[in-house]
Amino acid sequence: MRLPSTEMRRRVLHGLIIFLFLFAALMFRVGWIQIVMGEELTRAAFEARIREIEIQPRRGLIFDSSGREMAVSVDVDSLYAIPAEVDEPHAAAENLAPLLGMDEGVLLDRLTRGASFVWLKRKLPPDTAQEVRDLELSGLYFTKESERFYPKGSLAAHLLGFAGVDSQGLEGIERGYDEILRGDPGKISMEFDAEGREIPQAVYDHREPVPGDNIYLTIDEMIQYIAERELAEVVSETGASGGHIMLMEPDTGRILAMASHPSYDPNQWSQVPADLWRNPMVSETQHPGSVFKPVTAAAALEEGVVTPDTEFYDPGYVQVPGAVIHNWNRQGLSDTDFFEGFAHSANVVFVKTALELGRESFYRYVEAFGLDGPTGIRLPGEAEGIYPPHDTARPVDVAVMSFGQTLTVTPIQMLSAISALVNDGELLRPQVVSSVENAEDESREEVAPEVIRRAVSVETAQTVQDMMVAVVEEGTGSQARVPGYRVGGKTGTAQKTVDGVVSEDQHLASFVGFVPADDPAFVCYVVVDEPEDTYYGGMVAAPVFSSVAQEVLRYLDIPPSHPEEIEEAEDDDEEDLPGVPEVESLGMPDFVGRPVEEVEELAAEKGLHLTVVGDGPEVEDQFPAPGAEVRAGTGVLIYTRVEPADASEDDTVRVPNLADMSLREAAEELRSIGLRMEISGSGIIKGQEPGPGARVPEGTIIQLRLESP
Repeated sequence: MRLPSTEMRRRVLHGLIIFLFLFAALMFRVGWIQIVMGEELTRAAFEARIREIEIQPRRGLIFDSSGREMAVSVDVDSLYAIPAEVDEPHAAAENLAPLLGMDEGVLLDRLTRGASFVWLKRKLPPDTAQEVRDLELSGLYFTKESERFYPKGSLAAHLLGFAGVDSQGLEGIERGYDEILRGDPGKISMEFDAEGREIPQAVYDHREPVPGDNIYLTIDEMIQYIAERELAEVVSETGASGGHIMLMEPDTGRILAMASHPSYDPNQWSQVPADLWRNPMVSETQHPGSVFKPVTAAAALEEGVVTPDTEFYDPGYVQVPGAVIHNWNRQGLSDTDFFEGFAHSANVVFVKTALELGRESFYRYVEAFGLDGPTGIRLPGEAEGIYPPHDTARPVDVAVMSFGQTLTVTPIQMLSAISALVNDGELLRPQVVSSVENAEDESREEVAPEVIRRAVSVETAQTVQDMMVAVVEEGTGSQARVPGYRVGGKTGTAQKTVDGVVSEDQHLASFVGFVPADDPAFVCYVVVDEPEDTYYGGMVAAPVFSSVAQEVLRYLDIPPSHPEEIEEAEDDDEEDLPGVPEVESLGMPDFVGRPVEEVEELAAEKGLHLTVVGDGPEVEDQFPAPGAEVRAGTGVLIYTRVEPADASEDDTVRVPNLADMSLREAAEELRSIGLRMEISGSGIIKGQEPGPGARVPEGTIIQLRLESP
């Protein structure tokens, strides 16, 4: 037998070595994958099979200061598909397109996509969801999502803001407090095979979402309503382009009302221009005009530059380097003092005072009153005031800023600064939230007032308060008087700057005041933007303050400090007491159950301002309540009873029994069958119209009466 040659043995040996090397490398690789990378690859394989569907949490509720619901969340159906389970995608897309209002091609693309999960339509109306269910298409599923609903419509829209399709806050309180309101999402985990089909009896996990916390606002629904009604009225009467009204408690910083016009319905936020979403009271700056003068006065008094008795000569104009500045009425006071110059809003007196005060001190008090930066109110988009740079400000800049021109501030900055003076010199941070409630255990955490700093001494602040009272009693603010109460305030008329140029014919008319002057319950700031014809703050904005103050004082049940003035006002004519309307005391009639036409006639006879909510023929509820002591000119809110229109039974739905439900539960119940609602009161439902069992057309408004438990 012939033995292998040496060459052959060498080749076999080399081949064996190479084989052993490759085998060792392969074993090393297998070991590396199994041992070192095993855990990571196992996790990756698991994740490739698992799909998670996020479940949105229910956003927290938003209440007013009295517990009335301002924003709620209701459960609605959202439609999704598992493409691998859709048997006939072309037919499904064709059938779904008209129901969902979507392009058929877009739907087909989603139904044939190489994914295990695709959204088709989020937050469907109940009737649409039912129509989709009736199709009984394979691979289509529903999940519950939360949709935001604002039961008061446009009331406080700029303050509340709105939430988007993913329940994220986009504007207002909804955005500023989104972390508190939104809660923690839950999830559904399912296991799919390589074809994207759900594996039966495979891994499944369901984690419930944690609802967001509830928020109680500082605003009061009724005070907000009063402010919005009076604002809309003055804008209509004067042909103005808009305006705003804010009320603040000076000793807490809490905002009682924040009204802006024009407004919008946050339930329809996507259908209005985006520039209407912003809250102009915090996001827009403007020339404050003479309502800024109390700040200049406080600075000069605190620095000892003037006293109320400091004498001035006012010829009606004053010349400063680079300009000649006139009084608002082009008239002078001749020999006068600082107190009288303040009462009559004399620009000359303030220009001379500011120049004596000096640039350094002027800017220091601008900072002390919080007018150099945001207030920190925790609303989105807060702007800052604009001033000439400190280092380059000229004497003419300081002179003009003394009466509120050249500089700009936001309305919330101006309100906070004046409130600091009314609060004896302490500046507080403005607040729109009074407490936060845990949605699960209902525990509440109060938001305490926050003092930022002392701007001026108590003595200085009280001196400015006395001068502001003189503005109303003796000066330009006489039309802000409120019978029975001492009022302090300051008028303002500012020229607007348009495209960088001071306008001669576009103005802001304003008034800021507090009442009762002896123990202020609130500070109210009124601004009317671009009123036609008359544009002086004392003539346009001051009467609005008076109307708002009278109703709010009555609503808060604050007794008059001088009740004899109310009796005198009934007998005095306008010459004796300019700007104060005659006041008639009467008992509030009982309008409930009466036809609307009859109520309108009776209200007109009594001199009451009537606002009708709903379009029914009869009155179901009213505010103020029957028998309440009111005066002529009081605003009355009535809710009408809606009767269902004639319809065949096939086109109607049966009204459920909503007794003892919460507003949120009722909203969900009604929405699920295509009905709407209007409410009065707060708490749980104690009455409804139409009653349980009635058949009404879809879309009918159900009137709900709520009472506190």
